[in-house]
Amino acid sequence: MAGVFTIAAALTGCGGATIDSTLDAGFKKLFTPQRTPQQYMLLAVSSDDPDVRRDAVARISRSKDAKRDWALKGYVAIALLESNAQTRCVAIRALARTGDIRAADTCLKILNHADYPPAEVWPPVPLVRADCAEALATLAQRGQVPDEYRDSAVRTLCRLLRNDTDRYVRLAAARGLGYFPDAEAVRTLIGGLRDSEYAVVYHCEDALVRLTGVTHNSDPAAWEVWVAEHADGLFARAGQIPESRRPPYRNGFEKSMYDTRQVFLWLWPGKKE
Repeated sequence: MAGVFTIAAALTGCGGATIDSTLDAGFKKLFTPQRTPQQYMLLAVSSDDPDVRRDAVARISRSKDAKRDWALKGYVAIALLESNAQTRCVAIRALARTGDIRAADTCLKILNHADYPPAEVWPPVPLVRADCAEALATLAQRGQVPDEYRDSAVRTLCRLLRNDTDRYVRLAAARGLGYFPDAEAVRTLIGGLRDSEYAVVYHCEDALVRLTGVTHNSDPAAWEVWVAEHADGLFARAGQIPESRRPPYRNGFEKSMYDTRQVFLWLWPGKKE
């Protein structure tokens, strides 16, 4: 009963208590007016609290207005100029999910920020670069990088794979290059097989297989020989998967069964022969 009287006192102003200091977060939420996506966008670009800005962008991206033109313009502005890395990443992901032409353009601007003044593109930290590279790779996978941006995308991803200091950026760049049948992309991926990070090497080989239809088991020297011998037909077998690279399942159901069997084998291994 004491709790009931405390809430009643707060609601009536008794005892000097206030609603903000007495009601818990869930109760306050019950009485908080529902904001519209447009109002959340206003918060996203004006609030002093980065958590509020990030939450506002996330709410817009989940709303029925997520692909409206005003929402896209907001994502672009936040992706380019937001100072908080996590808020910026939410905007980049939201923009990429739309598949709009502005997504590729914005990612390329951020990844090539040195070509722009900070007033146009705020310099990205590694987390933002990684999300941009991953977004660009996903757009390429979906065929949503417009033709006018393809050369820039290849150049940018090649530069990131060669030079970026962050492993996640290089990994995303390697994945992205696998969707561009370009000789420079192949040469850069072969160079990436010498990366110090195994995950980057794995994705370089995976991208090369996707582009060429052959595998050389992450051996850069073998790849260099093959490229020299097939310079005029690098992509003749694109889309084919070598037998050694094929997974032991053909669809989602078979994958689930395979994964379940692997768990059982791990938990209850058979007798050694």
